Amino acid sequence: MSSDPHSTGLDATSRLSDELDRVEARLRHFSTLERETLTGITRHLVDAGGKRLRPLLVLAAAAASSTCTPLPSRTIDAAACVELLHLATLYHDDVLDSAATRRGVPSGRQLWGNHRAVLGGDLLLTLSFEAAGQLGIDEVLRLNSTLAEMCIGQIDESVTQFDHNRSVDQYSMAVAGKTASLMSTACWLGASSVGSGPATTKALSEFGTALGHAFQLIDDILDLVADEQLIGKPAGGDLRQGIYTLPVLFALEDDPDLATLLTAEISAEAVREVRERVSATTAFGRSLSLAAEYIDLARRRLAEPALVPEGVELLNSIVHYVIALVDRSGLPAPSQELTTRLEAAS
Repeated sequence: MSSDPHSTGLDATSRLSDELDRVEARLRHFSTLERETLTGITRHLVDAGGKRLRPLLVLAAAAASSTCTPLPSRTIDAAACVELLHLATLYHDDVLDSAATRRGVPSGRQLWGNHRAVLGGDLLLTLSFEAAGQLGIDEVLRLNSTLAEMCIGQIDESVTQFDHNRSVDQYSMAVAGKTASLMSTACWLGASSVGSGPATTKALSEFGTALGHAFQLIDDILDLVADEQLIGKPAGGDLRQGIYTLPVLFALEDDPDLATLLTAEISAEAVREVRERVSATTAFGRSLSLAAEYIDLARRRLAEPALVPEGVELLNSIVHYVIALVDRSGLPAPSQELTTRLEAAS
């Protein structure tokens, strides 16, 4: 998969092309080590590319906080720091999920086994904190607390593994930690990197939190309806790992007998049947409706008067991209009311 930012379909990537090139250079700098064997591990997913959604949030948040052009090197390091942390979690996730591919290439565990993949993820964590160290103690502490929240979110999720009685609140708590916290911190770091004031920084951080919840909800829907090419990892992975996301929890309310298929030994045929039966319930509509609420909340946080309009446009383009994933998924069109709400948030 190409790391060309223009290949993502995100409008912000073309408008921030030069800044993204600087981020890519810093990512390669931090992940290139003295020993070639180590560099092969740390550069694997860096070179695989991807949407670079979290670095984009850093750059766009900085642009929404300051008219400085080009963006300062602190912002570029902040973007690299966030992406390195994200990549570290992908190495670990692929071990937990026994995933064979990631971003269109073999996963770390597929190439080197679980042991080396876990250690590779750990090494990427140290590189992330090395990048944060270029910024200052407040940024290091923020990154540290975010990593703690992400770990807690994953633990919260693991506690309910293979539990079809998992509650909506338990799901939301896990999402807050494992996904929303890093998107919030990406926006916080972007604002902090250009010396943003408290009100602006708070608004952008809360924007990232709301967008993170919406993004995870849509990602969980895609895991049930989309193919591997769109989501960059094997579809149906959550079902196989016993991670019952909100669409499945909603579907169980309509179709309680679905629980008989949700086992640790779920077959490929059963995965297909679950996906079909979830589609036959109100689960996707209800999930998308909640995603629309989060998107609307994110959009309202961008109404902060001190924000720079050009940067707000960049952040809105990221919101629009997240919404557009629904259209690309092959999901049956939601109701007109929901479509209107989603479009209004873009």
